[in-house]
Amino acid sequence: MAGNNGRKNNGSAQRNGNGRNGRCLEDWLTNYLEYTSEQESPSLFHLWVGLSVLASALGRQAWINRGYYTLYPNLYVVLIGASARVRKTSAIRIGYELYREALPDNIVVSQKATPEALISIFVDQFKEKKISGGSIVSDELGVFLGGSTKSSDTMQLLTKWYDCPKHFEYHTMMRGKEIMDNVYCNLMAGTTPQWLKDSMPKHAIGGGFTSRVVFCYQATPERLEPWPEMTPALARLKGKLITDLKNIGKLRGEYKITKQAREWYSDWYTGVFKPESTPHASLDGYYGRKHDTLLKLALIFSASKSNNKVVGEVEMRMALKALNQNEKFLPQTLRLIQMTEVGEESEKVLRVIARRDRIDHTALMRQVSYCMNAKRLEEVIGDLITCEKVELKTVGDKRYYKVKN
Repeated sequence: MAGNNGRKNNGSAQRNGNGRNGRCLEDWLTNYLEYTSEQESPSLFHLWVGLSVLASALGRQAWINRGYYTLYPNLYVVLIGASARVRKTSAIRIGYELYREALPDNIVVSQKATPEALISIFVDQFKEKKISGGSIVSDELGVFLGGSTKSSDTMQLLTKWYDCPKHFEYHTMMRGKEIMDNVYCNLMAGTTPQWLKDSMPKHAIGGGFTSRVVFCYQATPERLEPWPEMTPALARLKGKLITDLKNIGKLRGEYKITKQAREWYSDWYTGVFKPESTPHASLDGYYGRKHDTLLKLALIFSASKSNNKVVGEVEMRMALKALNQNEKFLPQTLRLIQMTEVGEESEKVLRVIARRDRIDHTALMRQVSYCMNAKRLEEVIGDLITCEKVELKTVGDKRYYKVKN
């Protein structure tokens, strides 16, 4: 499922008739990826939005017993890409439009909110559903978090809510002590590398809030679709997705792990899982939680397919595949967030060179003259050649550059 790139499967995952347990579809997520396959956002975005939607639908009513603690399926997912280029907002909107139609009574917070306001909204939910929480859905994470001071306060709050504590207290000057019971928080947001770079303290990258986030980075769309169309077939599929999402939202109880799944997970955990050997120190926190994130996803993959509340080896493997697929882009994400001014200059020059098979020095200077002088360009080019990202070829009195394969 996670590896089908979100492209059409000719409806093979749809059931004939209403199927068992009121389900219309064999697998909600596979069909969701089919439903979004004609849209321009990268399929990796659609996959993680789909997983987030399912996590929102399941809420605190589904869990895995981890002995000393209980693991819930909530996720913190943040899509990263250049503004408007990869259609982050569209991907989020498509998924949560289905969610709102299927489960209109579930709380979705999209507007900018102070920590106090967010707590108040979630506490009100406890009066109705005995759960303090809901889903935070924002196409611009920076707007939701607010200014630098409030941003830090909200991130601290989200960090504490990630584990869905049974009891949480928060003290404010105006309202005194706020008490939250049975906390559940699911986050789905979008942002740009520039916002993360400008707004996230360097020391915060990799720890606290960010270590709990699945950052999903894509630089370009997989396809260009100038005239997307909601065909009758897609409209019918949308209706089935909404119907099954209602069904998934009714699931209650503990998810059991099969013997084969336990053995597979034990082998992976003891033999393959090496959080101490991460590709970058700033990713230590993320990889340190990967074993639990895998189980959250396995639960979600199981709920996507049936109501039996059983996690098998197949779901474990699918969860690992989804994480591994996304992790290919984590070093690039980290590099963009932590890039220095010098790094930004190198990146600009490299992008200009990459747009052509080769470019002469004079043409390159014209392209970047708005942000650096001739002397600085010579230094940047020298660095790029030294680290073997760019190669130089001299023809007569002209210097040509090309990106090194």
